[in-house]
Amino acid sequence: MKKIFLLGFLIFLSNCTINKMVVRSASGFMESGQVVLYREEDLTIAEHFLANNLKTIELLLEKDPKNQDLNCLAAQGFGAYAFGFVEDRDPVAASKLYVRGVHYGIRSLPEKKKFDTTVKPKELEILLQQYDAQDIPALFWTGYNWGLYVLQNLDKPENLIDLAKIELIMRRCLELDEAYYFYSVDLFFGAYHAARPRILGGNPDKGREFFLNNIKMNDNILLGKLFYAQYYARQTYNETLFDQLIDEILHFNPEQNPDYRLLNAIAMKKAQILKEKKSDYF
Repeated sequence: MKKIFLLGFLIFLSNCTINKMVVRSASGFMESGQVVLYREEDLTIAEHFLANNLKTIELLLEKDPKNQDLNCLAAQGFGAYAFGFVEDRDPVAASKLYVRGVHYGIRSLPEKKKFDTTVKPKELEILLQQYDAQDIPALFWTGYNWGLYVLQNLDKPENLIDLAKIELIMRRCLELDEAYYFYSVDLFFGAYHAARPRILGGNPDKGREFFLNNIKMNDNILLGKLFYAQYYARQTYNETLFDQLIDEILHFNPEQNPDYRLLNAIAMKKAQILKEKKSDYF
């Protein structure tokens, strides 16, 4: 029934003169779909649902390319899709999706405060002071996609300059609303400090503090434990901690937090992959 409705909706979009009011109404429909998606525990269903919705969002954006809400949804969607369903099987494809997420994230930024990836760090630092709490979604999803792209490509020296700019973006998010999207800015800074070797400015102990705070604030969401295992325990060769975290994730009952089954299902899938590759790390 949902597919029939979506097909009819797409036919409507394709054959009528679409005004911006209709497109903006549809953006609210897409946002409400996130609630349903988060409750889904079947990763195959969730992957197909998200992929289809991304193309629907892009179709809507063809009619209203400056729609900030839709651009932000696209940034969030491409980042989530790449992280949840692509990067473990095809890191190159995931990197391309993160780049698309950055593109839409930049388009979602307020016009008078907008910047792009070529901005100089000093200019960005000044510009970011104009951002306030209502700008958090656009700013966060821009930094999220850009940051995960760089973490996937740390072997490219040119990305180190971008990493400094991403830190500024996420630092501003931290200042404005650390709690946004399940304290995910803590996951960024945990990985930012723990994933890099000390010679490149890494600080595993500092990263650990961010991971522990995320876990404390999200008792029944497993992504903090996943990142803690992947970016701290693995990087510091703490096999005991790694085993403990992976075991806690894999033995978690998703019904403890039914509103976020999907996030926990993704964490459990990724934890299983880490477990299977353990001999590569220790």
